[in-house]
Amino acid sequence: MMTLPDKTSLDRNRFPRMRRLYSPVFTAGPGCRGRSARATEFRAGMLFCAAATAVFLVAGAGMARGAAETPRHRNLVIIVDGLRPDYVTPEIMPNVHAMGERGVVGEQSFAVFPSFTRPNRVSIPTGTYPGTHGVVHNHLYHPELDSPVHTSRPAQMRELEEVSGTPMIMTRTLGEILDDHGDRLLALGNSCWLMNHLAKGKGYWEPGGRFSSEEARESVTAAIGEPPSGGRGPARTEWEADSYLHDSLGDDPAEAVLMWMGEPDAAGHAHGVGAPETLEALASVDRQIGRILDEHEAHGLTDEVNIFITSDHGFTQNEGTLNFGALMEKADLGDHVHRQSNMIWVKSGEYAHFQRMVEVLQRDRQVGNVYTRPANEGDLHGKVPGTLSTDLIQWTHERSSDILFTPAWSDDVNEFGWHGTTTRRGTATHGSDSPFDMHIPLIAAGPDIRQGVRSSVPTGNVDFVPTILYLRGIDIPDGLDGRVLHEILRDGPDPAEVDYESAIHRDAVFYDDGFGYEAAMETFTVEGTVYLRGAHTRRTGRSSD
Repeated sequence: MMTLPDKTSLDRNRFPRMRRLYSPVFTAGPGCRGRSARATEFRAGMLFCAAATAVFLVAGAGMARGAAETPRHRNLVIIVDGLRPDYVTPEIMPNVHAMGERGVVGEQSFAVFPSFTRPNRVSIPTGTYPGTHGVVHNHLYHPELDSPVHTSRPAQMRELEEVSGTPMIMTRTLGEILDDHGDRLLALGNSCWLMNHLAKGKGYWEPGGRFSSEEARESVTAAIGEPPSGGRGPARTEWEADSYLHDSLGDDPAEAVLMWMGEPDAAGHAHGVGAPETLEALASVDRQIGRILDEHEAHGLTDEVNIFITSDHGFTQNEGTLNFGALMEKADLGDHVHRQSNMIWVKSGEYAHFQRMVEVLQRDRQVGNVYTRPANEGDLHGKVPGTLSTDLIQWTHERSSDILFTPAWSDDVNEFGWHGTTTRRGTATHGSDSPFDMHIPLIAAGPDIRQGVRSSVPTGNVDFVPTILYLRGIDIPDGLDGRVLHEILRDGPDPAEVDYESAIHRDAVFYDDGFGYEAAMETFTVEGTVYLRGAHTRRTGRSSD
């Protein structure tokens, strides 16, 4: 391991109990094209390794950010909450699988981090990372508010706007951009208002009964009935599909639709990854997507609408006892720190308090990677030894915390035969930097989409806005973090000819008692857009202090 100069400009002489080691960043070039040639395989208990080669960037041909010069077809993005890529099989989801066989399957698509719902729910309609749009977690913290802000509740988000003096979403959205050019966005499905919070275009229609206007409520419910009562399940999934078909088959359909399907997330949380109830929820989703495909075919829309299927995150089984509160008690920093979920603010600003909190986290074997703000803007290493920076994970924002930590993960198999566990308590969840949480499906088909292609070029949830704008003939504005997915489009380069950069970023610390901790994160970069594949930690020596 190479020892590099300290980049943080902090006085380490005050803290002689530890020493920091940087590991070089490795890159991989054309070999990244194939799945078998990935720079790194993630396995529990293994250290990363990769060949150091030249860096190759995305091929330039056909990669302009301008608008497409093709007919302007409509676009539908279906976000299936909690859909792991390995759920999409001929047995579990035959309709979705067949759609991928006809069109494009993106083999390396990734959620934004943290892999919670709302950061991704906002990245999809903004084309930006959480560090840009500001919805950095499912729940946000503001010191002048008595309780955390639940980001799916409009009233609480409006209160955050009033107290902070900043908009709830701190960048422009797809609805606003389309509206500027005479196109309309419609957001549908579970808690979809956050994807079109300004109700641009045709607004939002939710199965929970929230509509952007009373006129929309009356029209939709008169046509397809009232939204079903109760939580997420087959009835709600069917209503979500009905609402899309009501618009799509009507006389004046929206030019772009973002449709959120609430399952299998609810079933996964309640019953586990790959549980029979989760598989039934997947079958229900697949049936409704099949209905949409069949109705498109029956009404001549197969060659008029591009369909993209993705998810907000993957899923992992919980098989640990990680106790966030106990970690805070062990640090014994009292009011000097504030914790909300897995976010920690060091209110005192004292470096000794940062270091103490981070050391407690690093020494607990149920904790995975620990991230801290960079000492200097753009640093990929955090301000505390053994941490990677929030700049690296695209998470630095005025609303983000000083410290972010994740549960440890493994590729162990659960009782239903599915890989991927974390040390969190409960049944199953997401939100971590495990590749099982970060890896999501990308399936696309339609008049502008290639046919019968599997692409290993990295993609992510930040790419839908620039891609839809390109397909609608709208110039892509500055400030987006995503890119146009040219390689899956008929007018773009062959995916096999697109090169991308792969890098592994590490930071390590060794304490005087012999305990060592190493954090690592693998990233892909295509045309300046960064995708996080997953993270890993390694410990040596005695971990308890």
